[in-house]
Amino acid sequence: MARRKFAKLKAAMYEAEVTQADLARETGKGNTYITRRMNGHQPFDTEDMRKIGTLLHIDRAQWLDYFMEGT
Repeated sequence: MARRKFAKLKAAMYEAEVTQADLARETGKGNTYITRRMNGHQPFDTEDMRKIGTLLHIDRAQWLDYFMEGT
């Protein structure tokens, strides 16, 4: 069975009742920008991680667990 991309990030979003549209607003980027990152086509940059991490209360020490696939 294939592993869901960014499962931990998506679980945190679900718990906080945050949508991808909310992430787009928080980062100041478009929905397509967020979708490409959530599907693993493009990496999150550190500014995205900071803004999303703050929104979802993700400690900086845990960013790799949430924002990097294959780590």
